[in-house]
Amino acid sequence: MSQTVFYIKVVHSFLFFLIGISTVYVFVTAALDLVNTLTWWALGIVIVELIALLLNNWRCPLTDLAEQQGAEVGSVADLFLPAWLSDRLFVIFGILFTVTCLLLAWRLWA
Repeated sequence: MSQTVFYIKVVHSFLFFLIGISTVYVFVTAALDLVNTLTWWALGIVIVELIALLLNNWRCPLTDLAEQQGAEVGSVADLFLPAWLSDRLFVIFGILFTVTCLLLAWRLWA
């Protein structure tokens, strides 16, 4: 693996965890009615990722970049998760994000 691919994967790994933690954080704060400023920042992080995916046909731009630089597989989810879970991340986080948005809306209107 080239040094460039290594650095791309390090950044990609950091963002992978940041977005995952942000999604869970927003869900927990909405579920427990503890919405605060950090909740909105975390939601913003998730929305930025969602926009990046939408603009790139549901594929992370960093995955494409790593593969363009010679990585056999540009994704990083498979580095940390079993293949069966990695293959279902979009579905799992899509459902979690939808439920989170509904919870947030309910908290705001309740």
